[in-house]
Amino acid sequence: MSRPSARRRAGQRARRLVPLVVACALVALAPAPAHAHAIVLATEPAIDEIVARAPARVVMRFNEPVEIAFGALRVYDSEGERVDEGTAEHLAGEADAIEVPLRAGVPDGTYTVSWRVVSADGHAIEEAFVFHVGEPGANPEGIADRVLEGEAGAGTGEGVAFGIVRWATFAALLVLAGAAAFAARAWGRDDDDAIDGAFARRVRALLSAAWLVAVVGTLASIVLQGAVAGDVPLSEALSGDVVAEVASTRFGRVALARVALLALVAALLPWAARRAGERAPVALAGAALAATLATPGLGGHAGTTPPVALNVVADTLHVCAAAVWVGGLVALVAAAWPATARVAAPERARRLAPVVSRFSDAAVVAVAVVVATGLYRSWVEVRALGNLTGTTYGLVLVAKLAAFAPLLALGAVNNRWTKPRIEGAAARGDGGRGAVGALRRIVAAEVALGALVVAASALLVSIAPARVEAGTGEPVTASVALGDDRLAVVVDPARVGSNAVHLTVTTSAGAPADVRALGVSFVMPERDIGPLRARARELAPGHFVVQGRHLSVAGRWRLEVVARRDRFTEERAFVGFEVAG
Repeated sequence: MSRPSARRRAGQRARRLVPLVVACALVALAPAPAHAHAIVLATEPAIDEIVARAPARVVMRFNEPVEIAFGALRVYDSEGERVDEGTAEHLAGEADAIEVPLRAGVPDGTYTVSWRVVSADGHAIEEAFVFHVGEPGANPEGIADRVLEGEAGAGTGEGVAFGIVRWATFAALLVLAGAAAFAARAWGRDDDDAIDGAFARRVRALLSAAWLVAVVGTLASIVLQGAVAGDVPLSEALSGDVVAEVASTRFGRVALARVALLALVAALLPWAARRAGERAPVALAGAALAATLATPGLGGHAGTTPPVALNVVADTLHVCAAAVWVGGLVALVAAAWPATARVAAPERARRLAPVVSRFSDAAVVAVAVVVATGLYRSWVEVRALGNLTGTTYGLVLVAKLAAFAPLLALGAVNNRWTKPRIEGAAARGDGGRGAVGALRRIVAAEVALGALVVAASALLVSIAPARVEAGTGEPVTASVALGDDRLAVVVDPARVGSNAVHLTVTTSAGAPADVRALGVSFVMPERDIGPLRARARELAPGHFVVQGRHLSVAGRWRLEVVARRDRFTEERAFVGFEVAG
């Protein structure tokens, strides 16, 4: 086998790695349910409170701003009839408190309050509680469950689609900005020849594809947000009413602003390309791209974490620097390499050497910004070293760092070893085939690792920050009989707020038991809360999980588990656990 043939095959293997890693990234994003971030601080009337006279309104206060959408706040009597009137609204000047008026003269009895709001960072939360007027009355089971679950809510497919769209949109934004920066600063234009023409055609195609994916992905995310946050099937999320609900939320406003900015980018980029030698067009196009890259932070955690201005600026700098680096790598692979593929080796080295040099120098600065802003944003969202391994957010962040570390190492190899050799080959006038081939293989690996980093970044957006997820509660473990098998339950972190419940069914021999499905309900008997049913998702044979269950009341809860063995056989188990305040 000849050496050129071996290099070509190595390059082909590296290129085949890219779609494989992208596929893995999409699989990683698939099981990413939205986690609730807001926590109920107080209610008026209080949960399970007995009041002498019917209140004029019901008030709920949260630990962060919430948005009223997708049902908001409703009150039901013991017959399941609504007794609220008007619409839920924020208290005057209080973005973290909502109220709904009650009908005048409601009789004594027990009332169920169901609520569904959207956290400031776009994640929906829902639950229910009761209060009593005069003295406790009948509280038939199923009222809150019927309201919360609805007849046909969003399924796994909507969540998987949302994860894929989130990843694709974020990646497209990085490529759009990074490829534009690469064309403007790294490529240069010292000759108006066929190479420049080939590069221009390929970079235009790359920019157009990235722009289209970003626009379509953003519009699709509005519909998918309606499905996931409103807990409705995709067919209903396409309706004008649901889209209007999403548009009224912070998530929707940021998404629509991104579409408007992308339209501005589409107008400015061709103008800037025609007037590449003038500062104003390039500066305006760059400002529009930077504003577009600010939208992920504005619509995510950075836009809700004090000090908001500092966190949004840090997040925007982080994304802009990542675009220069990762998007530039994609432009190098998709535009610069093909544009020079048909020229002789010495000429190719001569044309690529200054391009690689300029891009590598810019990438060094970009990496420094990525690291500095990434450390700051990680500290803001994690706050404690133990939260890196004790929370879902922390584990995903560790996975992101695990992909980022070799990406950083490969970048250093290119800057300190490959770039000088290509520059030397160009100066000597030889082909520098070894250096050029090595650069191409390393860049292909960098793009693959970059896809994983972007996937982890997109996944972090859908997860509660570690500072929110971590709490004073300790995971609760219990084991009870389930027919002839054993049911092991872990409630983590067993505190007020978002919880994960892991359920494992094993035989007496310790093997996974044959269970088709698990039904799970949360009940707090002493306060007449529940049953609140939740979806148990199967992770592996015999292992199920309820992710992101929001428990707003501290105290003793009971978990009711129904295991379906086949069409005609069900078995039940009950597990008690304490939720810390």
